[in-house]
Amino acid sequence: MGEIPWTVGDVVKGIGLVIGLSLVIAFGVGIVTVLIIGADVPLELGFLDIAGFLDFLESEGVLWQWLIMAFAAMVAGEGAMLLTAWLFSNVKYKSGRRALGFRRFKVRSGLILAAVVVGVGLLINFLYDLLLASLEVDYSSFLPPEITETGLGLAIIVVLAVVVAPIAEETLFRGFIFAGVRNRYGYSWAAVLSAMLFSFAHLQPGALLPIFIVGLLLAWLYMRTGSIWTCILAHCAYNSLALLFMI
Repeated sequence: MGEIPWTVGDVVKGIGLVIGLSLVIAFGVGIVTVLIIGADVPLELGFLDIAGFLDFLESEGVLWQWLIMAFAAMVAGEGAMLLTAWLFSNVKYKSGRRALGFRRFKVRSGLILAAVVVGVGLLINFLYDLLLASLEVDYSSFLPPEITETGLGLAIIVVLAVVVAPIAEETLFRGFIFAGVRNRYGYSWAAVLSAMLFSFAHLQPGALLPIFIVGLLLAWLYMRTGSIWTCILAHCAYNSLALLFMI
């Protein structure tokens, strides 16, 4: 993977920067939401009652405006990940994109390994869903069907999940965090830490375990191929298939 100039301290600072920028973006979303709605959200709506909130927005006639604003905020959030990795790798250390993993890879073996990661990840997700069903655990998807019933909502999810997220998240979690921690503490600790942060970042309490395992698989893929491109391709394919199954 080559020499990585940034330290674990830089990784910690980078994580703090991403969290800080995300909180600023979330605060901005809250303010703009109030301005767009122009009315109080019913108190009976829970914090994670996304379906109810979307129904409320539609009843107020501002669903499209809010979706566009939410899309811009999500892109900004993913952009904060790219910005953080770029600030430490290219601005502070002048190391270039290769240090973040943007290198060539052996196409045939790289694609095969990426396909293996996608297949294993989907299988684990499927088995996890079966386990929850057998335990009669009521786990609702973080993506309610209401948001995919509109063309705009579906387009937003596709662009974010298939294009924006794979590039931004792999650059941060594998290219920056995993690589930086591995330099000091080795592969195992780096894989576990980056996978944990990757899982928590998705804000899906009911899916922490499968996302964590996918994070471990992506760290393994990065180590095997030495290129972040294979991780981006695997992430893109995984999200595309998962989205198709969800829809």
